[in-house]
Amino acid sequence: MVMDRENSAPGSDPGSSHRLREQFSLLADNMPESFWLIDVAERRVAYVNPAYETIWGARPEELLQDRFSWLNYIHPDDRDRIRSVVVQNPYGGIDEQIRIIRPDGELRWLRLRSFTVGEGDRPHTIAGIAYDITPAVLAEAHIQHLSHFDSVTGLPNRTLFLERLHDALGRSRRHKQPMALATLAIDRFKLQSDNWGYATSDRILAALGRRLHDTLRDEDILGCLGEDHFAMILAEVGDVAHISHAVRRLLEAVAAPLELDGQRHQITASMGVAMFPDDGDDGEALLHGAELALLRALEKGPGSLEFNVPELNERARACQRLEAELHQALAQGEFLLHYQPKVSCQHGRIVALEALIRWQHPQRGLLTPTDFFAALEQTGLVIPVGNWVLRTACVQMKTWMAQGMAPVPVTVNLSARQLRRELVAEVEGILAETGLPAHQLELELTESMLMENAEETAMILGQVKTLGVRLSVGNFGTGYSSLGYLRRFPIDSLKVGRAFVTDIIADPGDASITRAIIDMAHALHLKVAAVGVETEGQLGLLIANHCDEIQGYYFSRPLPADEALCMLTEDRGLTQQDLRQSKREPTLLLVDDEENILSALRRLLRREGYRVLTASSGGEGLDVLARNEVDVIVSDQRMPGMTGVEFLRRVKDLYPQTVRLVLSGYTELQSVTSAINEGAIYKFLTKPWDDEQLLANIREAFRRKSLSDENLRLAEEVRTANRSLAESNARLQALLSEKGHEVRRDETILDVLHEALQVLPWPLLGLDDNDMVAVANGEAEALLGSGSLLLGARVADFFPPEVLAFLHGDATACQTLTVRGGVYRVLCRPMGRSSGSRGTIVLLCPQGVD
Repeated sequence: MVMDRENSAPGSDPGSSHRLREQFSLLADNMPESFWLIDVAERRVAYVNPAYETIWGARPEELLQDRFSWLNYIHPDDRDRIRSVVVQNPYGGIDEQIRIIRPDGELRWLRLRSFTVGEGDRPHTIAGIAYDITPAVLAEAHIQHLSHFDSVTGLPNRTLFLERLHDALGRSRRHKQPMALATLAIDRFKLQSDNWGYATSDRILAALGRRLHDTLRDEDILGCLGEDHFAMILAEVGDVAHISHAVRRLLEAVAAPLELDGQRHQITASMGVAMFPDDGDDGEALLHGAELALLRALEKGPGSLEFNVPELNERARACQRLEAELHQALAQGEFLLHYQPKVSCQHGRIVALEALIRWQHPQRGLLTPTDFFAALEQTGLVIPVGNWVLRTACVQMKTWMAQGMAPVPVTVNLSARQLRRELVAEVEGILAETGLPAHQLELELTESMLMENAEETAMILGQVKTLGVRLSVGNFGTGYSSLGYLRRFPIDSLKVGRAFVTDIIADPGDASITRAIIDMAHALHLKVAAVGVETEGQLGLLIANHCDEIQGYYFSRPLPADEALCMLTEDRGLTQQDLRQSKREPTLLLVDDEENILSALRRLLRREGYRVLTASSGGEGLDVLARNEVDVIVSDQRMPGMTGVEFLRRVKDLYPQTVRLVLSGYTELQSVTSAINEGAIYKFLTKPWDDEQLLANIREAFRRKSLSDENLRLAEEVRTANRSLAESNARLQALLSEKGHEVRRDETILDVLHEALQVLPWPLLGLDDNDMVAVANGEAEALLGSGSLLLGARVADFFPPEVLAFLHGDATACQTLTVRGGVYRVLCRPMGRSSGSRGTIVLLCPQGVD
């Protein structure tokens, strides 16, 4: 018994008090619970029983010295709560469940209670008692775990899985995302389990549960509905092909051989899949659909997969067939490359070829990537196939160069899955293997590839760039990046997306976006190519907006290798008419819905030397502009379908270099004034017109256009000169860097040679054409120097006449001579046989040394 003082009432019978203390001591000292008494008046612990040390792991003396020392052992997560309870109940009344961490680190659960001893509002003693309830808590947790988790696999059981399914469905509804529920069962499990035995069966199920867990994504949920019956919630799924591929991976994980105790087990499973929301809106309905699909799969045979909706089964089987055929295509060489040329908008010649994969399918014929590329991505085949494309394109370019063709760069598209750290080594290896110069290869990425994990991407592209490979971004403008964002990456060029080029003639918005992309890209010293160019009008507008290169069916479709070679051999390109470089007449477009007005204007202008084009509506005028380069436009205001102001506003956005006038008998002041202020209209002229005044205004418009063209030409020359200067500076910097590297390398070589000469154990001299010492090692200085440096000395100053005679005689011979009292074999070798050096190397080898 540990008691600080006797606690007997004054005037009580000493004998009786002694007996009470003995009885109390006997009872308290043998209690299994931790028990202590606090003297309220003294504010300290008066008694603590031995069980305190057993339960708390702390010595009772600590509590006697500090009545709050027990709080130090409360679990950090419970400490603030218990401190608050103690403050609120200073005279007992505590009844809490707590966790403590004993000094030895053991965690225990206790039931803590306190109560008062004495009468009235001011008790004289507070008693505390703590029960160790750890076994009960652990037993309850174990029971709770067993009620929610499968005892064999440790996975959520049916009860917990259905709860998580309910939660997952709620998230899918809120985010309006599809979800798949898959159930899986081991084929012929009952029969195999009887052969395995209970213990082995349990170990196999546990191993399969771990495999399924490792194959699923973090956001997916796995459960065990009973024995060999597993269920999976596949969140945020895509189309049927994506789901089919995902569940096939699960079946493949199960089918992989399993080694247990040296015995190999080959197991297969079947699966049923139900889709939310198509197959059910609640958990029970979805699970019922997946179970029905699983039953059909089990009936079909081992390793089968069935969807609850029959038509999805056929689509899933089609996806599975496609995956198998793709593996076969790669193995049997069914892939091939077509090449689509890219031509310059400056000189019209082919400046590059883009390698585009095709699949010569045995039954379906020639397939484009739209038929199979998604499956390549999902199966992971895109990496080996992508490397095949890169290698094949490089080999083809190198072969043509070996045949005498002028080098033409080749562009190869990268997929998102190829953009990883291994890419640098793969590209470097293929370039080394094929011998294609790195600057002849361009790798094309998409905007989305740059946006995802930008820091990692920038690092990888930077390393690729150091190889000398060019980099481009395709379909720019269709993603969420900006030109400013692109400055983080070592990009050389952009491709304007097909979506903008298609409607560039009819949609002023697309035309404005394209023009802005071109201008800003040029400001960043990036080249711009436009893809999907199919009409003369699209080409003309792109050339007018200073696009650098175009690609599309207007010039050429993607061609087989032999046809592409033929095109290169014939040096085909855009015509002078395509490039708008042939000398042309000043062109005037007249737009009016009255034929008599058009006839009168044509008669008036016939002697002015203009090429006059006409249109009867705004829409027809846009068609004429798409096919012809026009300088000045004169349009009526009131026309059916589109007013003159509306027409000229669209022309301003599409063809801002034109000069636009309105000739009308109707003065709609507000719309015309707004158009003039916006710059859509240069002048407003009225009908009926004065011939001389109208001719003067049209002549002025052409002078204005000529001045604008000259300014544009000068600006283009400046831009071209700046670009050439920037490219020259870049080449100069590269050359200086290379020369600097060569100088440093030569200096290193000289240092190594100098050190090697110094450690040579025989005297060695290097003489110039005038018999002056240019090089001397330490042995030569020691033998011939006489206290002064040999460098710059003449050989006649230290060699005897017979040595000089030998040096001036047969310089390639070897002769034994006496030098400074020693006998040496003197060897001479002239320099300059394999370098630009001149002079003689003289080596003195002591007699007797071979």
